[in-house]
Amino acid sequence: MSRLFVFALLVGLVMNTSCERWMKCTYSYTETVIITTPDGEEELKTEKENLVLLDEDGEAYSSECLKREEYKGKDSPFTIKTYYELEASKTELDNYQYQCVEQ
Repeated sequence: MSRLFVFALLVGLVMNTSCERWMKCTYSYTETVIITTPDGEEELKTEKENLVLLDEDGEAYSSECLKREEYKGKDSPFTIKTYYELEASKTELDNYQYQCVEQ
């Protein structure tokens, strides 16, 4: 009987703390560096991909997890997408692009 109770308790705990909807976001940009050579200046372009923004605490903010009660009845419940859109509107990086995927 106690094994059944412990199992039921664990299942209930997992169901109440697990995510029902998940969104992951990354961004990329092109870095252009001008190098001075004996023949003149040359542009060196480097693609930076699959990077994540940092939150206000300096932690990586790459994904967001929502439980049913957090998104029920909302059109756009994810705040991470808004965070990446805001960065896109104010960035000075070349070719800045973000991608958010709901999983």
